[in-house]
Amino acid sequence: MRESYTAGASRAIQRAEVRARRRGATVVEPVDLLAALADEPESRASTWLTEFGLDPDSLLDSLGFEVIDPEEIEAEPDEIGLPSSEETRAVFAEATLQAKAFDRGQEVGTEHLLAGLATRGGETVMELLSNAGIDPDILAEKLGNAPSSEHSPIPLASDFTPLDLSEPGQGADLGRIMDASANRAREGLRVVEDYVRFALNDPGLTRRLKLVRHRLADALAGLDPAFLIAARDTTGDVGTHIMTANEQARENPRAVVTANFKRTAEALRSLEEYGKLINVWLSGRFEVLRYDVYTLEKLVLTAIASNRLLGDARLMVLVGGLATLGDLTWVVGEALQGGAQVIQLREKNIDDREWLRRAREVRILTAQAKAKFIVNDRVDMALLSRADGVHLGQDDISVRDARRIVGPSVLVGVSTHNRAQIERAVLDGASYLGVGPVFPSTTKSFDDFAGLQLVSEASELTNIPWFAIGGINTSTVDEVIASGATRVAVSAGVVQAEFPRRAARAIRDQLEAIEI
Repeated sequence: MRESYTAGASRAIQRAEVRARRRGATVVEPVDLLAALADEPESRASTWLTEFGLDPDSLLDSLGFEVIDPEEIEAEPDEIGLPSSEETRAVFAEATLQAKAFDRGQEVGTEHLLAGLATRGGETVMELLSNAGIDPDILAEKLGNAPSSEHSPIPLASDFTPLDLSEPGQGADLGRIMDASANRAREGLRVVEDYVRFALNDPGLTRRLKLVRHRLADALAGLDPAFLIAARDTTGDVGTHIMTANEQARENPRAVVTANFKRTAEALRSLEEYGKLINVWLSGRFEVLRYDVYTLEKLVLTAIASNRLLGDARLMVLVGGLATLGDLTWVVGEALQGGAQVIQLREKNIDDREWLRRAREVRILTAQAKAKFIVNDRVDMALLSRADGVHLGQDDISVRDARRIVGPSVLVGVSTHNRAQIERAVLDGASYLGVGPVFPSTTKSFDDFAGLQLVSEASELTNIPWFAIGGINTSTVDEVIASGATRVAVSAGVVQAEFPRRAARAIRDQLEAIEI
């Protein structure tokens, strides 16, 4: 990993490992990394902390850390061997994305680690930085204006001479191309963002689109606006009078979003290619943006498909472990009569033939009730029983591998237990999420609980369908709803209730009282 990091960032990571080991931890947490960045007085991260009014020494004191002499670090072994926590790995991933946002060859510096902490550093670190006035958007802007960290650009070929646009006749046509492409890219992104913001109501995707749009504006600032405006000739553009039938037809909002993603990517490709005639590094920024738009297209279209398939689903009931097939079908039938819109089958310690027999029976019942049927863990059983989806745990196969088996149209859900896992599952293209465990459960044991705090975080991170899960019943569902959940997954609260139909109906009625 560290071959793509600057010397200062590598030292900070090593220092974070030292701090973690000295406090007796078994993994490196984001607080260790933040303290390590404050330890580096000459680093860009430390300088920026000071600029934001956060004194590094005071920061260390508030975190309960002491300043470490650099000689003590040098005395430590080069590779301490402590692994990073999941949240710290998420910080490293975000730092890499921040570094590569403008140049794929950019190394990850301490400033990028700071930006990663401000975005994905966990509740304690993010609250501390937020209270100091360190906004992730402001950091992103500073990163965009900062020179590369210890990175030397690849030299151009000696015989390459960029166009001198100030010379008469050199750039008028090129200016028209760049101006038109810039307008198409901006317009396309805005059309998509409007749908994500006002129709999907998705905060996470809206933030991502907003960031790309701002980065596009920053890149376009590298082109002289006076030059572009002077080259514009809308009335003389022959393309304004050439239309095709497809341009006038949009079957649904998804078609609008798809068309505008394509429009944006094509415009960025044009900016990239013709930009090479002006400034090869500016061209590279358009290339990076184009790849990011490809990723955003996948995330947005996945969210649209998921909301279409699960948009009205409020109550998922998890069943399994019942003594007989008759017990199973009775409980499923009662749950469906009570208002369950999704049934997830979880079975352990039964042979595969019985597993499949039960799955096929549940498939029949859910199809008759026009409810969704999800199989837990077993991708093979989902495929053979013609289930609507499969649910994966953190130790199961990846979303990508599951889709290679079940295909692109089947729902793939993922269990998430912290913020980093939610963000990872969204990036992986999960159709929906399970968020929890919220409370202790009688059907599944956990070492710790995400609690209501994660429910609140999930409501701020994404609006792809997600279900709060873990110990939820008629007595606790109000707390979950108050924390931001609009959908819940229930097991014992329905399956082990004296009257499963009544329990399901009571929970469904409470969920129906809120808007999705």
